[in-house]
Amino acid sequence: MKLAVYSRLSDENDTLFIREVLAALHDMGCELFLHEHCKEVTMWATASRSCEKQSVVEHCENHDMVSGYFSNHEELSRLQPVDFVLSFGGDGTYIDAANLVGNLNIPLLGVNTGRVGFLTAVNRNNYRSFFEKLLAGQYVLENRALLHLESSQPLQLDSNFALNDITVRTSDENSINAIKVWVGGKPVNTYWGDGLIIATPTGSTAYSLSCGGPIIVPDANVNVLTPIASHTLAVRPMVISANEEIRIVVESRNNSFSLALDSHRVVVENPVELRITKEKFHIQTVLFEDTDFYRIIREKLLWGIDKRNLG
Repeated sequence: MKLAVYSRLSDENDTLFIREVLAALHDMGCELFLHEHCKEVTMWATASRSCEKQSVVEHCENHDMVSGYFSNHEELSRLQPVDFVLSFGGDGTYIDAANLVGNLNIPLLGVNTGRVGFLTAVNRNNYRSFFEKLLAGQYVLENRALLHLESSQPLQLDSNFALNDITVRTSDENSINAIKVWVGGKPVNTYWGDGLIIATPTGSTAYSLSCGGPIIVPDANVNVLTPIASHTLAVRPMVISANEEIRIVVESRNNSFSLALDSHRVVVENPVELRITKEKFHIQTVLFEDTDFYRIIREKLLWGIDKRNLG
């Protein structure tokens, strides 16, 4: 099995864990390719935590564990066929890995070294059993929808798709935006406030949730419009069909606004019109029997802490 591995910079405990997992995967017969970020991740050379440090890549190469590296979408595409991309970190790292995968149709599996991790159900305690299931083919693939962005002017963004959300915010804390929104060609509202989140079902448990948006099951063919600090109390999050085009025009006193696709953010100068549709491709995420959406929600949001649910 051919695996590509992605991780951000991590602390010592994380890198020791990554080294442990890579060693286990190598022993299982997997061919490993690491993202170049791993070169910058230092780890202790031995389990006794000696003073000698070296990168994950160098340490693994010394043990004939790594077959090569990649640094971007194009280099990952040249490694094809790749069976899976492994993401070590939290949901933010998973989103970065999804941007690397893009339209390559490589299933993505998140290994949680962060905190909450709605997208990364595999963790330090259960990874061995889950990887055994992965190699045995005991998993299913779930398609996660993406948002596609088009703009009436060029934008300095690395990509034009988002897995979680597309967010329009004020670029100046002392001003508010008037965000005019049309869905399917019909006017919906002018949102006065700090901003607006256009979230996918995947993104419904991210920024949108913290702003009062609903939790949406991953396979629902919908998006949600969630206002950020609305100046009108009657304005609430709205669930809309994912098949409808969303058109946005932003008016602000300083003639600019902040636009983010997941974690990629730019300041946009007006006049500009944004058009958001469903992306033509999707991200495949790996699910196991014990990682269904409802179970993850119960665990991550601590819905089971009520003692009446523990019987």
